[in-house]
Amino acid sequence: MRPRRKNYLPTLILIVILWSLLGLMLFFVEPELVKNILLPGLYLPFFLLFFPAGFFSLAVILGNTRRGLLVTIGLTCWLILRLYQLDNGLNLLLILGILIVTDRYFN
Repeated sequence: MRPRRKNYLPTLILIVILWSLLGLMLFFVEPELVKNILLPGLYLPFFLLFFPAGFFSLAVILGNTRRGLLVTIGLTCWLILRLYQLDNGLNLLLILGILIVTDRYFN
């Protein structure tokens, strides 16, 4: 029996759509309009588009859904910390450590 081949075309179409929407939002939407939606100062619509776009992209690039999810969670946490000006080396090391330990635990 031949191993089944994965069909990446629907995922690639979704990736292009999500990144296009994110780019359009960055280019055409004024940041102050989306700054305080639901959570004050978080730019929630940006992160709601960035997270799935990053997740699907990294899952395809890395060839592993779990690692794509972990890297995307790490990037999103880093961007949120950067938004609140809490981005320093220690926080980056802590995020990386948590992601590596989580990856090893589920491996």
